[in-house]
Amino acid sequence: MMYPYSKPAYGRRLMPLLLDELARTQPDREYAAIPKSPDVTQGFHDITIADLARWSIIQPGGLKLASGGAVKLLYPVETAPIIQPIRALKPEIHTEVIPLFEEMINSKPEYYSYEKSFDEARHEPAAVLHSSGSTGLPKPITMTHGSFAVLDNEHNLPEIPGRKKRDWTMWTWKGEGRLYTIFPFFHVGGFLMYTAVALFGNTSIVFGPPNLVPDGKLLKNILLHRKLQALLLPPAIIEQILIEPNGVNFFKGLEFLAYSGAPFNQANGAKLSEVVELISPFGSTETYPIPQLALPREDWAWKEFNPFIKHEMQLFDSEEGTFELVLFADETTKDTAAIYHNLPGVGEFHTKDLFTRHPDKPTLFKYYGRKDDIIVLSNGEKFNPIPLELSVQSHPAVKGALVTGNRRTQAVLLVEPQEPALTEEEKNRFLSELWPHLEKSNLLVPGQGRIHRGKLVCALPDKPFVRTGKGTIVRRVTDEAYKEEIEKLYSSTNPTVTADLKPKLLAVYEVASVTNFLRSILTAYFPLGATIAAEDDLFAHGLDSVQTIEIVSALRHNLQTLTTKPVEWISPRTVFQQPTINDLSRLITEFLNNGTTPDKDSNISRATALDEVVASYVELLPKKRASRVTERPKPSKVVVIGSTGYLGSYIISDLLKLPEISQIYCLNRSKEAQKRQEEKVHELDESPAPLLHKLKYMAIDIGQPRFGLKDHEYEEIANEADTIIYNAWRLDFGLSIRSYHQFLRATVNVIELSAASKRNIHVVFVSSISSVSKMAMSTTVPETAISDPLASLDTGYGRSKLAVERILTTANEVSGIPVSIIRVCQLGGPSPGQAGKWADQPWLSALIRTSRAIKCIPKHVTAIDWVPVDIAASMMRDFITRPVQQEAQVYHICHPSPQRWELLVDILRELLAVADTTPLREWTRKLRQITDPSPEDIAQMPALTILDFLEELGGGTESARYATARATMYSQASIPILDREVLRDWISSWNL
Repeated sequence: MMYPYSKPAYGRRLMPLLLDELARTQPDREYAAIPKSPDVTQGFHDITIADLARWSIIQPGGLKLASGGAVKLLYPVETAPIIQPIRALKPEIHTEVIPLFEEMINSKPEYYSYEKSFDEARHEPAAVLHSSGSTGLPKPITMTHGSFAVLDNEHNLPEIPGRKKRDWTMWTWKGEGRLYTIFPFFHVGGFLMYTAVALFGNTSIVFGPPNLVPDGKLLKNILLHRKLQALLLPPAIIEQILIEPNGVNFFKGLEFLAYSGAPFNQANGAKLSEVVELISPFGSTETYPIPQLALPREDWAWKEFNPFIKHEMQLFDSEEGTFELVLFADETTKDTAAIYHNLPGVGEFHTKDLFTRHPDKPTLFKYYGRKDDIIVLSNGEKFNPIPLELSVQSHPAVKGALVTGNRRTQAVLLVEPQEPALTEEEKNRFLSELWPHLEKSNLLVPGQGRIHRGKLVCALPDKPFVRTGKGTIVRRVTDEAYKEEIEKLYSSTNPTVTADLKPKLLAVYEVASVTNFLRSILTAYFPLGATIAAEDDLFAHGLDSVQTIEIVSALRHNLQTLTTKPVEWISPRTVFQQPTINDLSRLITEFLNNGTTPDKDSNISRATALDEVVASYVELLPKKRASRVTERPKPSKVVVIGSTGYLGSYIISDLLKLPEISQIYCLNRSKEAQKRQEEKVHELDESPAPLLHKLKYMAIDIGQPRFGLKDHEYEEIANEADTIIYNAWRLDFGLSIRSYHQFLRATVNVIELSAASKRNIHVVFVSSISSVSKMAMSTTVPETAISDPLASLDTGYGRSKLAVERILTTANEVSGIPVSIIRVCQLGGPSPGQAGKWADQPWLSALIRTSRAIKCIPKHVTAIDWVPVDIAASMMRDFITRPVQQEAQVYHICHPSPQRWELLVDILRELLAVADTTPLREWTRKLRQITDPSPEDIAQMPALTILDFLEELGGGTESARYATARATMYSQASIPILDREVLRDWISSWNL
């Protein structure tokens, strides 16, 4: 049958008919170029459209498949050595040798006429390919003629004024167009290039030698001996040329360079984008490449999907600011959506591909990773391993890198060397040489995702990483292949590091030697320990509770080899109280030389220590008395320090709705704050969305003078703002007050800003009832300033909050700074019917997980005086918008009708299937008996990391009471009764 159209009927052309038509009208048009030998310098055979048209039907009905498994294997005679092992493994597979290449292109087969129209053939199968299998086993995808027509139809997508399309039409050239790609025929990228690109477009394909592994050397030879307009390659091949001197010049003559299969290294992509347009087609076997729009060179790493394609970027993780690409299919998309044909009946396809949004261009998105790639550790913390893996793979000695660690305490890195390491010595040498590079790579991921030196696995020569046809590592299958080696790392008993320390000068240990000894232990579990300044706070640099326990275990082990004195006094609390290398070194030196151990602080020493901390910061307060407060209208311009957190997001949502508020300055440490903030506002309540223009964002360094703001930013706030809400704090019940220095210093910054402001800024401090919880166990705490240095729980968190309250109260009295202090109880989840989810409360989730592990729940821990987070935000709004008072104002956000802890115990019995209960003191004693917990112990019993805090509660704080009359008087918010159903819903939302 001849092709029935006088001009291209894009979107209705059938490839068999189109091939016949081209063979008749353009028989000499080049279809492909195939090397004459493995040495491409020997030239190429040009294959024409007429040659391609010499196809034949092997058998009526084609090849038969059995549940996705082929039962006939066709192969050329040159590959017989490869086929023999397959036949031995699968004797049921029938094999058949196909004719030689020369025989096929010189043949004159009988013409086979294809007679069907597009409407007749549209839904008929045309090909079956498998999905990529990047994260698991491939699945067969049946494609119809309608599937391929979707690509052809992209000629019909409407033009967008001033924009250039980057879709299937880019393969249609005005003149000659040649492309080199290495993607195999069985991969959707290769299959479409070798069929639809060559027929629906006018691009000819340059092939490489069939039995050579494609690499940078081969690509360079092809670029030198064949004029190309475009490349479609994985980044790894391109980067092999880029590392050569002037390697970037090889790409200058291209119209564009398309890359796929993996993300591009940022530095290499930026270098290439200066000389050639970079394009990253994006799609899958199910979806085909999704049409995009061309972007400026500087935005090479971003994508903008064509708005005429029915899709959504659905919020996946508001904390990370990630979105999942979701495609839609229905009768209106049959011409534009491949999934309509490839996945019949699927109306909404979640690709599992995650993206982040451009901070300034909301229609641009950058690829972040697969949902399957995201690693969730046993403590619930998540991270994306891709940046670290890409960085490690950029090392010339590394062939592949894979991070694993789901539901584990720490991540493990599997590394595949370019040259197989055969002996243990070779493995150790390879990993040692890689370590300096890995330390830099570690900086690309958050602290919880960083690789410790003891968590490395070198790939075995007989167990290479499993890869897809496009060369990417199959994560799940490779992970499973190394299950035994990974388990060995996790199950190895602590400690995994030893350190050498020898006394000098009559068995006297020097501080310098002890410091080196301490660094060697720290670095094994906390890589930054190698370079952190000796006077810097370790916790301010990211040391966490799990690492602290491992360091303590290693310290005990190593010190016990040096002395007969007991070392059990060294506990996580020791490190929390002595949070710098200098502090710990002096402490350990005193112990080794004199047997001195730190005494448990007495009440007198604790009171004196807090008084001294407060005095040290009061000395920094502005001496000049500001003008006293007079009656002032309601606030109109508010500063919120720490606006993107759990409570902060609800505060912002509430303030946006107030018509009198014209500007909200959002001050946060993250430069990505705007993206996170706006996503959270949308998540909580759509109604403030049109008011987002009120928000203005500034990045700060909270402990630096003037918050590290630029001069014009600081002056703008000082001149315009009338209220500042200080809501930024570190929630960690293990830290000592010394680790809160930057937050205490920030308090002085806030006071200085108020004193310098034209409008005598009202300072609102979001405190915590832990600042007065010890006092509350013996008397009802009033809503007034408290000066008692022993009023708080003996934790750095509570003591630091109390210190700030006292500093602010002094600033109110001495400098005339208007101050409000809001002591907030344990925040609950949202009220029934309200949007949002209860954020993880680390102490409570740790207690619950541990109760499940030891099959026992503690009794009488605390009163349940929790307030729904949206109600707490509404109450704060009411306090903030009150007329400003001369004296410091104090409010308690606590439930006026608290429930007993027993209500939660009943809920946990049901959810955890645990019947036993015991008093809190006995419960913590059980955990104390685990003297040397392994990472797996900590994962199952995370309360091990907060034992000091739980012991500080004694037999529980259920009797603690806080006055709430003033808060109730000045807020219209109604706090709902905390019943069993509400509490159960909150706990269940954590999926513990």
